[in-house]
Amino acid sequence: MKRFIFIFFVMCFLISTAYAQEQTPVSASKILDANIKIANDLKIIVDGKEIKSDVPPVIRYGLIYVPVRFVSEALKATVTWDEQHRIVKVSLGDKSIEFYIESSQVNVNNKEERMLAPAFIYQDRTMVPLEITALNLGASVGKGNNTINITLNKNQQNQINTPNNVSLNMPNPPIIEYGIPLLWLIGVLFLFFTIFKEYLKNKNS
Repeated sequence: MKRFIFIFFVMCFLISTAYAQEQTPVSASKILDANIKIANDLKIIVDGKEIKSDVPPVIRYGLIYVPVRFVSEALKATVTWDEQHRIVKVSLGDKSIEFYIESSQVNVNNKEERMLAPAFIYQDRTMVPLEITALNLGASVGKGNNTINITLNKNQQNQINTPNNVSLNMPNPPIIEYGIPLLWLIGVLFLFFTIFKEYLKNKNS
């Protein structure tokens, strides 16, 4: 009987520990730096004028990211922040794009899409993909050697645009990890069957 009680408490401990792991996501900041390359030499030119941010552009999963305030001011767009749902929305005229922090889900002109990598927080700034943001707000984007030229284009059609070689329909990158590890699950199942076996043994004795 003592063995039965001991195994029972061990199983409860393992279940509670595994549940806590499931409810606590791995912080993106812990694995973020390994995926980021700072692009100090990159020049961003909007309508012929070079603009700079206090936080330099960074490259992540092949996309160039800049602070959302930086790109919105450059494009003369407005930014709204939903603290509860951690959503940042950039709007310009009848066009808008919503980024969900640490999620590859994105809402472009009220249409749900997925992109290669999510918006994220870096050095206390909300970082969004520059090219995707500019294109979907009606701007034209050109690339040169360490240079990105953005030209506002008010006559651009209201459609979803993506940079060359970048697809919005991509699976989630491994930014946040959830779930009970397989070994934990196997261990819990093993203990459950052991306890059940002990229960039947004690019941028949």
